[in-house]
Amino acid sequence: MFKIRGIDMKYELSSKNYYEVTWFDDQKRDLVLVLPGGAYKYASDREGQVVADTFSDQGYHQAVYYYRETCHIYPDIHLEAKSLLSNLKNHPKVDRIFVIGFSAGGHFAAMIATHYYDLIDKVILCYPVITANPRYAHMDSLKNLLGSDVNTDKLEEVSIEKHIHPLFPPTFIMHSMTDQSVVVENSLLLIEALKANAVYVESHLYPTGRHALSVVTKEVCYPDMTEIEFLDAYGYIHDWVRLAKAFLKRGIK
Repeated sequence: MFKIRGIDMKYELSSKNYYEVTWFDDQKRDLVLVLPGGAYKYASDREGQVVADTFSDQGYHQAVYYYRETCHIYPDIHLEAKSLLSNLKNHPKVDRIFVIGFSAGGHFAAMIATHYYDLIDKVILCYPVITANPRYAHMDSLKNLLGSDVNTDKLEEVSIEKHIHPLFPPTFIMHSMTDQSVVVENSLLLIEALKANAVYVESHLYPTGRHALSVVTKEVCYPDMTEIEFLDAYGYIHDWVRLAKAFLKRGIK
């Protein structure tokens, strides 16, 4: 599939996983790479192309990575991501890469940013899974990531806050204080680790909100709510998109 300004190109990887790119035009531009959530079990449609489309007015190329068609476990999952990032970085139409991750996709984004920080320029994390601390961990995600080899050492390796370093990319975080699926302490631990390593971090913590809010528009309304109910309850959180767009445009050294 190919088109300029609206027709996606689908790029196959060595597994069944793939990524789709919408080229803004034929010019060299920054690209936003979206990693949907789904507890490392599937890639959520509510956090995929709809997110890429939301950033389409910023003059970016947009890509969505469907990384759970083949359910790679750690570390194979981030090795495939390295191949994807390298492919994008070496493309003549791609300048900087901005990664946007949601929930388990936020964990994935943060994990690859610890390893491949030279390929990623900025990171946006929305209600991310971060820690393996048993008090706060989203264990379903971590078990799906690790497969049958869930032991203390492996959990330590994928507890992101323990692996932040000064070269980690500038980071934007959004989370709600009442998220019952991935509790806000995941983001708080990450913020603390980023601050300790003098990494630029912007965070927005909202007082209410269920998990998996995505871009908080009618297109991503929860199935158990009407569009009016959804927007009345959580529509104010859509402002994170404006703030994230400003973050990506902001010059950060």
